[in-house]
Amino acid sequence: MTTIKLIPLKKSTAAEISIPGSKSYTNRALLMAAMTKGTVVIKNPLLSDDTKAMILCLQILGIKILQKENEIEVQSDITTIKNRLYDLDADLSGITIRFILALATVIPGIKTIYGKEGLNKRPIGDLVDGLKQLGAKIDYLGKEGFPPLRVTSSRLSSGNIHMNGAISSQYFSAILMVAPFVKKLTITVDGEQISKPYIDMTIDTMKQFGITVNNKNYKSYTVPENQNYKIKEYTVEGDLSSASYFAAIAALTKSTITIKNINPDSAQADMRFFKILEKMGSKIMYGDNQITIKGHGIKAITVDMENCPDQAQTLAVLAAFANGVTKITGVQSLRVKETERVVAVQNELKKMGIKTTATKNTLTIFGGNPKAATINTYGDHRMAMSFSVAGTKLAGMMINDTDVVTKTFPNFWEKLHEIGVQTKIENNKNIILIGMRGSGKSTIAKLLAKKINKQFLDLDTLLVQKIGMTVPEIVAKHSWDYFRNQEAIIARKVANDTNCVIATGGGIILQNENIETLKKNGICIFLEAPIDVLVNRIGDDTNRVALTNKKSRKEEMEALWKQRKTLYKKAADITIDTQNINKTKVVETIMQYLKKEKYSL
Repeated sequence: MTTIKLIPLKKSTAAEISIPGSKSYTNRALLMAAMTKGTVVIKNPLLSDDTKAMILCLQILGIKILQKENEIEVQSDITTIKNRLYDLDADLSGITIRFILALATVIPGIKTIYGKEGLNKRPIGDLVDGLKQLGAKIDYLGKEGFPPLRVTSSRLSSGNIHMNGAISSQYFSAILMVAPFVKKLTITVDGEQISKPYIDMTIDTMKQFGITVNNKNYKSYTVPENQNYKIKEYTVEGDLSSASYFAAIAALTKSTITIKNINPDSAQADMRFFKILEKMGSKIMYGDNQITIKGHGIKAITVDMENCPDQAQTLAVLAAFANGVTKITGVQSLRVKETERVVAVQNELKKMGIKTTATKNTLTIFGGNPKAATINTYGDHRMAMSFSVAGTKLAGMMINDTDVVTKTFPNFWEKLHEIGVQTKIENNKNIILIGMRGSGKSTIAKLLAKKINKQFLDLDTLLVQKIGMTVPEIVAKHSWDYFRNQEAIIARKVANDTNCVIATGGGIILQNENIETLKKNGICIFLEAPIDVLVNRIGDDTNRVALTNKKSRKEEMEALWKQRKTLYKKAADITIDTQNINKTKVVETIMQYLKKEKYSL
């Protein structure tokens, strides 16, 4: 996991940047092109993790797609799909899994659809219910209402269906886009339709592809029958979500930034963000395929962001600098995104000394004088980009896991450089100590953490605090299997931290997933010593619960060493023999290794 430090602008600046194509339009165009006979050329597409996930799913289905410089050719269509088994991995892309699920209901074969762990935790039940109303046969393969899913039908019936409008506009977009294969379809919206501009984007793109959709004031949508997708070339307009971060930077730093490759008449939801910045005090000038923002600082406001939720995080960061209270309403959809975004924003603003309160639908920020902090991104690209805005003004801001921006804006950090904001890569990986009982992991980790000014964490201590029992009590009541499962949960949680020295339990290496998780953001150091030395160190410690049925401590340790030796060696980035050196010397040896690896001490 990469951490960067942002070096703020020394003064207000004047700059120009060009923004890549829209993720939302690119994925819509890819899906529609796959339903269009003949070759469709998509120009100015965005190639990001989300769009690559869509391309890969279509290719697995047999759609021929050729990627060229600044364009994508979709060379075949869904009529070529064979009746067989398909395994469709949407990675972490919510838009892909929703659009592909709808497509899967109108094509042959048995289709299994899923994503990575984070995506499989995002709800999809309302979309499934809507498709089932049209006759789709869809089964949940795990938890009800969530991926993974299996689709065993291949056609939908025409009719009038009802869908809840309060969860995700993507559910509506998904069904609308496959509607030409349903004959006549009407979707009636139950409750209020959220994120209306995203519905407009879908309808706008369908119109360019030759399909008419009748929108009755967002209360219902009708797609008349006897329509076919027909287009040869489609140009993706610039991404307003990407542009919004630079607009926010201009406002915060009182700079003038011209953003090129932007349609001033765009139907994209984040066009409204420019109006919000005007309300906060900036001047916005619309030109030919560009928008210029002349920043005048930040004022506290009250604003409804239901129809442009993707920039609520950015606005919250800006609000931290405003004198006064900013209230953002319409944030309910943020709670079912890549992470629980409202909670994530509150957590990170708290690190910056900013008070917030929230309800299901609101986020209130008490702005003033934010302090620099190291920001966790929760695997969420928009957390990384929105909090980087603060780093253009505030010295010392650091962003963890910066690679998450590849989901929608792969060259985001390079674009920051273009406007004069520099970044410095920081090596803030955790230091993870592994080893047998008696190897000194906890003691050495505590000494090392103090020496290099890092946070000390002990996994066994965290587990005991979580369960509210000692280790012997946990094992006696629940079993070692329960202990190992809880240990894995704790490991996943601390893996998201940085700048920590972590002492693990001796059996952490028994589950390979634990080590993989910890090493994504950690350096693994194995503290080794002979069995006789370890047994002597342990002595008669009653907190050391028996792990085997061996008669003596030595026999047990020998059996455990035989089981674990290879696992420790495999996990270790470095092995330190602690037999003949004291704890202080072990710490010095670790520090020498870290310096050699150019670790930030």
